[in-house]
Amino acid sequence: MKRLMFLLTLTVFSITLLIHTHAATIVTDGLVSYWTFDLHNIKDGIAEDVWGENDATIMGNPKIADGYLRQGLKFDGLGDYVILDDLGNFQNQLGPSTIEFWINTSYKKGWHPLFRVLEPPCDRRNRGWGILLNASLGIPKLPPIPPNNNDDIIFNEDSIHIQQSNKVGATGCSSGTTSFPFPIADGKWHHFVYVTRIPFIDENGKEWKENVLYLDSVRRPLGKSHYSNPERFLPYTEPVYLGAINDNGKAKRGFRGMLDEVRVYDRMLTDEEVLQNFQSGIGLSVEPTQKLSTVWGELKIK
Repeated sequence: MKRLMFLLTLTVFSITLLIHTHAATIVTDGLVSYWTFDLHNIKDGIAEDVWGENDATIMGNPKIADGYLRQGLKFDGLGDYVILDDLGNFQNQLGPSTIEFWINTSYKKGWHPLFRVLEPPCDRRNRGWGILLNASLGIPKLPPIPPNNNDDIIFNEDSIHIQQSNKVGATGCSSGTTSFPFPIADGKWHHFVYVTRIPFIDENGKEWKENVLYLDSVRRPLGKSHYSNPERFLPYTEPVYLGAINDNGKAKRGFRGMLDEVRVYDRMLTDEEVLQNFQSGIGLSVEPTQKLSTVWGELKIK
């Protein structure tokens, strides 16, 4: 009898291992915050940070729906967004960082933000930082241009627009933009990873800031900027409104679609690590496709 129980236990353990071998957990080295947006991690308008201590505040009334992994948040573009505060290197320090999320949208009637931050001095002449969907730059109006003007951003279906602004001292701002085609509004889940590499020191000893965007694990360099005097570059202080524009503390324009599995790292993920996260089907912990009790029950019946 004892031998039979041992064999049954060994069989259950072996089956469990087989169930789990096809999936890998995400990278945790350097992980700062992780919002799953799962039903059991949301309570009273707060999305739990399951890794760190940076719980997020849910604004508006986004719906909890089937996500990429378990559940995610569905935004209607009408006042729904999530406040991500104190994001370490990604927001309020000048250093290497990575932010990633899964996105699903079929919206094609206008441009909308994943996130965008405007604050002085980079709120003048439409210089902010963030990721916009269905967007690109148009022909700017002749001066004078009112502060916080969005008119030079135009609707461009299935185009992703990246804004990379940096505060330079108390009154300066350096700004760069990149737009490229990508079939984002196809109603399918897509993996976004935005990486900042700073400082990047070349063979001549010069310091640069480099940004890279990964789309479904495919690397897309966004260029680099020269940091002749890194001490002059200041961090942003306004929080990220995921799913909206944060215009000096006011939420504007909303994202239409679903977001899931949002993570922030205080370092630059490598190509291999981005691929690992892209291929992971379980997030942090092992999530068997069959519960152990079910397997055990089947073994007892047999």
